[in-house]
Amino acid sequence: MSNVSGITSPYQVVMLGAADRHGSRLRRSVELALQGLGISANAIKFLNHVDASTRSLNAPTMAVFFGSPANIADTGLVTELIGDSIVIAPVVSDLSVVHAEIPPQLRHVNAIVLGPNDEGIDRLVTLILETFRLLRRERRLFISYKRTGSQPLADRLYDALDARGFDVFIDVRSVPPAADFQSQLWHRMSDSDVVVLIDTPGFREGRWTAEELARANATNVQILHLLWPGQKEDPASSFSHFMKLRRSDFVGFLPMRGRWATKALVTRICDEVERLRAPAIAARHRYLVDNFCDAARDEGLDPTVQVEGWIALKAAASRTLAIVPAVGIPTSDRINEVFEAITDPAVETREIWMIYDNRGILNTWLSHLDWLDSHLPIRAVQMSKAPKLLKELLI
Repeated sequence: MSNVSGITSPYQVVMLGAADRHGSRLRRSVELALQGLGISANAIKFLNHVDASTRSLNAPTMAVFFGSPANIADTGLVTELIGDSIVIAPVVSDLSVVHAEIPPQLRHVNAIVLGPNDEGIDRLVTLILETFRLLRRERRLFISYKRTGSQPLADRLYDALDARGFDVFIDVRSVPPAADFQSQLWHRMSDSDVVVLIDTPGFREGRWTAEELARANATNVQILHLLWPGQKEDPASSFSHFMKLRRSDFVGFLPMRGRWATKALVTRICDEVERLRAPAIAARHRYLVDNFCDAARDEGLDPTVQVEGWIALKAAASRTLAIVPAVGIPTSDRINEVFEAITDPAVETREIWMIYDNRGILNTWLSHLDWLDSHLPIRAVQMSKAPKLLKELLI
């Protein structure tokens, strides 16, 4: 999770265009998502075209333009926001009507489709959270399935989720030749927001599929657990969110390994993935925070969790640390993003640690991160090594 900004003023969303149609639902959905992340609903302030001039120039801001045939003219406010380099997300009723619902200045921006019953609202919510770095921008998923039971459905979900901007891991497409197959699987699973698990008859008895389920549970990765018609919930799946598939979800009531899954079912699964992302990442963030704070207190230290999600730690009179939990696999981009966000010229100089869960990550990657530690101003710390490093602070 990247919610490490030192800015204390609220984030701002300016709602433009035909906001009356979807604005209230968007606000409620954002508030629910913030609640799932453990963030106050007041963290995001909503403005309209009338009070947009009152916005704080120091607070992170984005805009949502709700398109309609009555609002296709460029306005001074749209021009002003573009001039201020503010992200504006166009919203349309269908991609075929962009020119009929969106002002010319915004037609080059990829639009989000919202249906008459607010279908697609979850994607807009996650875009807002990603823009404000309350959710990481990488949208990574892992599909776990049994080839003999659900290959066609897995392929359709891959294509549908890929079209929504997810980086989807599926074994038959994502493992390069000559690579250690299982190590690659565990590596990608550890970096996934959600595991989409297709539980068909015999799935739990398969060696590797059963181990994927166990690994996801052991590493606190949220599972969207799709129960094939007739399959029962698995009480051992502590991190599963179950979705029961019905025969009516398939054309002709014939599952046929998912070949005839309805378009509505595929859409429902994709929407549920969007909804689960925020609480899934928040749960893994809390796991890192709780474990690090427990380890620090065991050494007699007094960690303080900041409202932005990082941990302040005073190890000695002249040594202050900022501990930033990172969900997934640290990369150079993520390390740089954390460093820029947590570094404030007005705040005392402090060491920065980025703690992460190393379970399942390839050894070659762990070795690379250890090497980077000697070259970068921020240290990537494996959670399993944190207790030992905390002891060393006291020596």
